[in-house]
Amino acid sequence: MGFLDFFRESPSPRDALLAELADIAGRKESLIERLERHAAMCSYSNIKAGLEQLAAREAAHLKALKATLTDHGMWPRPPEPPAHDGSSNWERLRGDLELASELSKMINRQSVMWEATDPAMAKRFAAMYAEDYDNTSFLRDLTLKCDPQAFD
Repeated sequence: MGFLDFFRESPSPRDALLAELADIAGRKESLIERLERHAAMCSYSNIKAGLEQLAAREAAHLKALKATLTDHGMWPRPPEPPAHDGSSNWERLRGDLELASELSKMINRQSVMWEATDPAMAKRFAAMYAEDYDNTSFLRDLTLKCDPQAFD
């Protein structure tokens, strides 16, 4: 492979963003599965209801991500296998919060990067990021309620 062949075969910025979007969708699906599983394991009814509500909101985002990928002839990456759940609600939700925070950052990055390529798509991701930010804050509040060292 020659020097110029390397540049000819490199993916376009749009293709790279779509590949990252497929990764985000797969990881979002993992988050939804975790939230649903952790809701089923939770013995506190208000936290359980909050996790179920959060999983439903994340599922709506996943549906939008899948539609975007389908429009571009792609599909989400398969979800990751479940990670170690933890022995307490706090430990489980803390892991979920880490994943949700990371995905929120990735959605924000998508918003910024799509601005040059497709402003309408960037706007959709910016709205999704705003909702993700609220969802992450909500999950943070639920996690703090489970923390045995947290103060009321």
